[in-house]
Amino acid sequence: MSLFEYEHIRGMRPGEFRVYNFIVSHMNRIPEMKIRQISEACGVSTTTVLRFCEKAGCEGFTELKYRIRRELSEDKRSAGFDSDPALQFIKNAEYDPEFSEKTVLAAEMCSRAAQIILCGDGGSSTLTRYGAYLFNSMGKSAFPAEQAYGTVCPGTDIKSTLIVLSIEGEKVETVSMINRYKSSGAFVISITNTEHCPAAEMSDINFSCYMPDMDSGAGCERKISQIPAVYILEVLTAGVQRRLR
Repeated sequence: MSLFEYEHIRGMRPGEFRVYNFIVSHMNRIPEMKIRQISEACGVSTTTVLRFCEKAGCEGFTELKYRIRRELSEDKRSAGFDSDPALQFIKNAEYDPEFSEKTVLAAEMCSRAAQIILCGDGGSSTLTRYGAYLFNSMGKSAFPAEQAYGTVCPGTDIKSTLIVLSIEGEKVETVSMINRYKSSGAFVISITNTEHCPAAEMSDINFSCYMPDMDSGAGCERKISQIPAVYILEVLTAGVQRRLR
């Protein structure tokens, strides 16, 4: 890690070097540790730990911990994935009355449906199979409407619910499928990244996740965390299960 430069290390005494070895080997733990805990773990005095902090270019142990936190945060961002937005979405959803109302209504419509069709595009398409598995496991007739599984045609004589999973919610194929199912009288639920897209506006119920883009490299398809979409599917199917008991 770039936290400690060669100039910092070469002038350390044996006791200070033991502190260095302990810190770089337990970097994730250091921000939560007290200076006495580190001194005891290294078998040195707290004064030695403070001398180490000084040689590392810090004014004290508090600044050292601050620099380590910052370094860990930068490493997390450079890895291309930050779980905080997804976890915050789940935390907010658990206490959001509007989210609860939507899931109650969506679960009711899914429980009444004779068949549930799940369609998706981009990075969300693979979740259609998982969603179908969840519904099928509780006795509902559910199908993923993706190319590998063929196309499920809507019928006016069958009460259907269409669940759309789409990041941008504006691809021609996705919008066309929503239009076909709505024309046949299907109830439409969408999970998109924004409420300001055709898929969301055409739906009876929309869940918007607002996840930041993940680093997917130049020329690659847009990616976001799918954790909120999985959470919504699992909350929805749990609600259906309660109604089928």
